[in-house]
Amino acid sequence: MNTLKRVIALAGAILVAGIWIATLVIAVSGASQKLLTAFIVLSVLVPVLIYGILLIGRVISGKPVEEEFRKAAQDKHPDNQKKN
Repeated sequence: MNTLKRVIALAGAILVAGIWIATLVIAVSGASQKLLTAFIVLSVLVPVLIYGILLIGRVISGKPVEEEFRKAAQDKHPDNQKKN
């Protein structure tokens, strides 16, 4: 499951980066204002949709959100990290 999450995250990052690059190219090239507006909306809407899908997946899986935050906080705590 972790591999699948990584692949989906990478695909999402590539999609968002592609939208940003396309927006920049469209803005510089002087394309129509409607096309530029559409890509600006996409650059906001796609990350929001990705976050929403991840949130819904977390809720459907039944894992308590507080437990995931607590685990992440413990992993980042300096006392729990390996000392070199």
